[in-house]
Amino acid sequence: MAHYWQETDDIKVLYIVLYGYENIPYKKNDIAEQIGVTVGSLNYRLGNFKAIQGIGKVTHIAKLSKYVYDKYSSLSEQKLLELAFNVI
Repeated sequence: MAHYWQETDDIKVLYIVLYGYENIPYKKNDIAEQIGVTVGSLNYRLGNFKAIQGIGKVTHIAKLSKYVYDKYSSLSEQKLLELAFNVI
């Protein structure tokens, strides 16, 4: 079944692109499972955000990812962490 990416999914991915996995209690497999996608699909989405930053080889950037990047990338790490993973 196809997964339709939601803003909440992309907020998780944005957090990982900006800050990595060090401050969250999840690994890549856990996050893919939370979102409901394969690790490969999560990797592609990570590539979307890196492409927005001018890094990597992805040439087609999802509109939702661009929207999420523009809206949330300037938040503090703590605020983005709260939004992405409900970690306070």
